[in-house]
Amino acid sequence: MLTPPGYERLDVLGRGGFGVVYRARQVTIDREVAVKVDSRVILDDRDQRRFLREVRAAGRLSGHPNVVEIYDAGVLPDGHPYLVMELCPGGSLAGRGPLRPPDVAGIGSGIADALATAHGLGVLHRDIKPGNILIKRYGTVGLSDFGLAALIDQGRDSSVTLAALTPAYAAPEAFHLHPPTPQSDIYALGATLYALLAGRPPRFPAGGADPSVPEIIRLHDAPVPDLPGVPPELTAVLRRSLAKEPGWRYPDAAAFRDDLARFAGRSQVSTTVPVLPPPVAPQPGAWSGAGSTESRPGGRNRRAVLLSGVALVVVLALIGVWYFAVRDDPGAQGGGAASSGGSATLTTSQAPDPAQTFGIETVVDRCPAAGVAGGQARCAKRAECWSGIVVIQGELTSIRKLPCEQKHAYETYAIALVPPDVADPYLDVLEANPTVAKVCAKEVLLASRFGEALKLPATKWEPQVLPPTPDDRKAERNVYRCVGTLTEEDGSQGSAFRPSQ
Repeated sequence: MLTPPGYERLDVLGRGGFGVVYRARQVTIDREVAVKVDSRVILDDRDQRRFLREVRAAGRLSGHPNVVEIYDAGVLPDGHPYLVMELCPGGSLAGRGPLRPPDVAGIGSGIADALATAHGLGVLHRDIKPGNILIKRYGTVGLSDFGLAALIDQGRDSSVTLAALTPAYAAPEAFHLHPPTPQSDIYALGATLYALLAGRPPRFPAGGADPSVPEIIRLHDAPVPDLPGVPPELTAVLRRSLAKEPGWRYPDAAAFRDDLARFAGRSQVSTTVPVLPPPVAPQPGAWSGAGSTESRPGGRNRRAVLLSGVALVVVLALIGVWYFAVRDDPGAQGGGAASSGGSATLTTSQAPDPAQTFGIETVVDRCPAAGVAGGQARCAKRAECWSGIVVIQGELTSIRKLPCEQKHAYETYAIALVPPDVADPYLDVLEANPTVAKVCAKEVLLASRFGEALKLPATKWEPQVLPPTPDDRKAERNVYRCVGTLTEEDGSQGSAFRPSQ
């Protein structure tokens, strides 16, 4: 593989399923670094922009004591992306169990704090495992590989996303092609901490060969067993993080961090952990600059297990490709309403069941957005208010609907079918579409106000495009929303665009 310009390759630190890690010298400042060159290839400018955008977002985590620093990133002339990171001479946590419960709680609280910071910036990791937690120069641990785990966008190539899973640590919903969420990261961290306590991933049988991918899926229904010598309070914390249903897990990484920190006996989260002893035996897959692909000792057996699960992965991938093809097919949404294009409003023949098409009750009466030619837009019959919006790589991954009487950040003023010329309804694609721009225009927002909202000057209002919500994607509704927000307020109360009832 090529070496990024400005770096002199010294030796190979390790190889894994998705790349090679080199120890290199940054020529300009004579500093040793780790360079990870990914084996996957970025095929077009759009994927390259997404990768660099994800890495830049991850770069905002620089300075957190439990994140491996990213110094540089880019794409080589042959299409392979790379990361330049701080060199972590202590290697990874792959194969370093069982460890003492207080040490594991300390490690977990630090990494959970890093996740809480990342999630607050809209960054998901997607591949937390012992091999992606590295021991830094002064004994602290840091989470690595931010950016590379999201190389291929979930909505665009599900087969690659499935193949990139580390099954022993992946959340159950990942095996069913559900988009990653903060709760997915919480599950993966819980599984990692359990493995550090038990010497094996959760629900894995003690001794013997690793289970196959189909067996792992079935094991998600099994309870998480107690561990000898591990206090029940810590086991209960891990059980909550490892719940099969995302809604039963911790609501956020900060709550997970706080419970771990309380167990470790600290009133505040410590960002350092004891220097850990080296593994009992060398781990050929462990990387000193980035995560290993091994899930636990016996990595060769694990690779064999993953190969045995390829057939299942292929089947799931084909199902995923079919799903996204149907989801983005305008003819499959609401009886072909998205393809009519010429009417400003939706007639009964275009959408025999608008509530099913849009997922909510809608109206065209006194709805300025419905007058946008070709927009296929309507207004919510009742006010629809939101808070907690998280957009990852252009896809709406987390959103919370609130009663409009409570303080909220956004309110819907239009909902519309995704235009038929938009294959992938990501935020940047929708914002660039001329039809969407007309439906969500500020003029439409201002004309949609009523009541007390009319008293606020136009300069205080800003429009925002929201891609399909997770509920919309689950129900195969190909719709987007236009929402308004107040630019000089930390939230508003009451309905600005439609009556509450």
